[in-house]
Amino acid sequence: MSENTLESLKQHLYQTNSEYRELAREHQRSESRLNELLAQQHPRPDELEEAAVLKRRKLTLKDRMQEILKQNAKLAHV
Repeated sequence: MSENTLESLKQHLYQTNSEYRELAREHQRSESRLNELLAQQHPRPDELEEAAVLKRRKLTLKDRMQEILKQNAKLAHV
């Protein structure tokens, strides 16, 4: 699948698939918070734990988004 086709499919899913859209939004929120935590020079232990949880959550979200992409790519014969 070409990069343009993949990006088009992602945009289409974001616009039309509520699950994909919510996963993408949550992934972005997690990314933003993780960046805030990682930017700190001296994070507290609870912040380090939160960062670890966010990293795992982002991976879970990304995996589900990839599943949705694959399912829709098959349907669209991309």
